[in-house]
Amino acid sequence: MSGGQAVVIGGTKGLGREIAGRFLARGQKVTLVSRSRPNHLVDGTQPVHVAADLESLTDARDIVSEVVEANGPVQYLIFSQRYRGGGDPWAGELQVGLNATRLLVEAFTNRFISEGDRAIGIVSSVYADFVGGSQPVGYHLVKAGLNQLARYYAWELGRQGIRVNAVMPLSYVKNESRPFYAAQTELTDLYKRFVPLGRMGDSVDAANLLDFLCSEKAGFINGQCIFVDGGVSVVWQEEVAKSLTGL
Repeated sequence: MSGGQAVVIGGTKGLGREIAGRFLARGQKVTLVSRSRPNHLVDGTQPVHVAADLESLTDARDIVSEVVEANGPVQYLIFSQRYRGGGDPWAGELQVGLNATRLLVEAFTNRFISEGDRAIGIVSSVYADFVGGSQPVGYHLVKAGLNQLARYYAWELGRQGIRVNAVMPLSYVKNESRPFYAAQTELTDLYKRFVPLGRMGDSVDAANLLDFLCSEKAGFINGQCIFVDGGVSVVWQEEVAKSLTGL
């Protein structure tokens, strides 16, 4: 595949790992930026790894220079990092989720290929728009902020031909959560009842959207924050309650 490399921030597990594998399967050069080195992703293929501690990041220029020196200019840039530290979750979420994303976007801006399709994809969450007790308040704030970053940079970078979009997954099973859901058949049956598509999703579903957004087929899609939830977000809460009670 011609063009520049794909860079995945936090691509060692989950959705980040899945989309990194998609880029590798295309034949594209891939660099992962994360604290720990990943295992092989696709048929034993090992991407370039640049070690970075986003929790302490104050200047992204050295990281960006290392990425570009290793694999060349950038075509696609994905943000899938998540704060997993043991400190103050409020400060940690803001630093890793928002501050690091802003610093990296602005440092990468002039390191994209000069022509052809170029895009940034941000992994957000439905908690950008809704509230749930399974995540702390800092997580909600960060995801809402990431959606606004996607919109802002879509406007600012659009003139340079760089598209920016966000994906907002929900109602999906993470690989590490599969044993839990497999044992909770009553819970999974409830999901099947209130998700309009009748099933839970997984990282493949969200990666499918990112795969599309980071392609020429999405060349006129910019500044969008797109739900990947099987249709849950369009259903009014009373309808969910009625459905679950059999009314």
